[in-house]
Amino acid sequence: MLVTYNAPNRAHHYAYATALAKAGCLRAFVSGFSRFSPRAALPEVGEKLIRADQAQNVYLASLALRMPASVSTELAYLSKIWLDRMSLKPARESDIFLFYSGAGLGTARRLRGSGVKRIVEAVNSHVLVQERIMREEYERLGLRFPGFHGREVKRRVAEYGEADAVLCPSAFVRRSFIEEGIPAERILLVPYGFPLPAAANGRGGAGEVFRVLYVGQISIRKGLRYLFEAFAKLDHPRKELWIVGPRTDVTGIDDVTAPAGTSFLGTLKGAELAAAYEKGSVFVLPSIEDGFGLVLGEALSYGLPIITTVNSGAELVKEGVEGFAVPIRDADAIHEKLEILAGDRGLLDRMSSAAFDRSKEIGGWASTERMLAEALSEVSQSPPP
Repeated sequence: MLVTYNAPNRAHHYAYATALAKAGCLRAFVSGFSRFSPRAALPEVGEKLIRADQAQNVYLASLALRMPASVSTELAYLSKIWLDRMSLKPARESDIFLFYSGAGLGTARRLRGSGVKRIVEAVNSHVLVQERIMREEYERLGLRFPGFHGREVKRRVAEYGEADAVLCPSAFVRRSFIEEGIPAERILLVPYGFPLPAAANGRGGAGEVFRVLYVGQISIRKGLRYLFEAFAKLDHPRKELWIVGPRTDVTGIDDVTAPAGTSFLGTLKGAELAAAYEKGSVFVLPSIEDGFGLVLGEALSYGLPIITTVNSGAELVKEGVEGFAVPIRDADAIHEKLEILAGDRGLLDRMSSAAFDRSKEIGGWASTERMLAEALSEVSQSPPP
C-alpha cells in the first residue's frame, strides 16, 4: 500500500506523515506548511516530502500585513488549490490519495476509475454543519456573520461526494456527516493522539485552590463566554480560572467582563504549558464546534478531569469517571459539574487518577498511528464502489 497525503499546515499532519513513512507506505507528503518556519523540518519523511507552500506563504504574508479579511480568505482558498495540483503526480503512483478537506477535488476527479482510493480528511464537522453552528452563534451574540468562503464550501461538499471515504477524528464529526447524508459505512473514525508525559504523573495540582484551566484559541468557536458565566457562579473561596492561548480578532467575549479570579496567560509552550497543566484542578473545553480538541488528550495525560461539550472529542472520557460531557452553549451544565468537583475533593482526586490512567489506556500517538494504518489498509483492500 502506497499513500500520497496532503495537508496545508503542521498540526497532527506531520505525525500522520511520519507514521506512514515509518510504516513504509508513504509515497509522498505534499505539505503547505511554510518552509521558513523554525518547525518546518521533517527528516523522518526525507525526500518524500514535497513542499507546496508557495501560495500558503503569500497567505501568511497577507495576515502579517493585516490585509483585508476578504483577501486573506481568498488566498487561503487558493493555497489549497495549489496543494491539490501538486498532489496529482504522486497520487497517480499511489494506492490511496488522502487529502485535506478543500485540497483534493481536482486530483480526486482525475483519479476516478483509476483504482486509487480517495479519502478526504475532515478535521472539523461537515462544512454545512460548521457554517450553520457558527451562523447561529454570531446571531446569538448580535454580530454579523462573515460567512464561509462560498466556493470552498461548494468544493468541500463536492469532495465529500467524490471521495471513497471520509476520515473523521471524533464521534461528533462522524455524526455531522451522517446527518448530511454520507453513508456511515464510508466514514473512518481515527481520534487524534497526544504526547504522554515521561514522568509517571508529575502533576503538582492546585492545592487548596480550585483552578480551572482552559487551553486553546480565544475565539467564538471555543465558547469561552459560557465558561465565564459558569465560573462566575461557582461558589468556592479560592477559585482561579487560567486561560491559555492566543486571541483571534473576534473572541466572543469582547462584550463581557472576565469574572474575578481569571488570568490570561497568553500562548504557552513546552515547560511553561506543562506547568500550567500540572497546576490545574480541572480542564474545561466549552467549544461549540471542535472537530477534536487535541488539548483533551493532553489534559488527561496530566491527570486533569475534563468538562467538555458533545461537539468536541467528548468520547475520549467516560461520563463521571474521567470527566463530563455537556451540551453546547450551556453555562448551567458547566457550572453544575464545576460545583460537583469543587465540592468533593475525594471525587476530584479519584477522577484525576482515572484521567491519568485513561491517557495510558488510550496510548497517545502510538495508538492513533496504528488505527490510521489499519483504516487505510482496510480501504485499500476494499472493492471499488
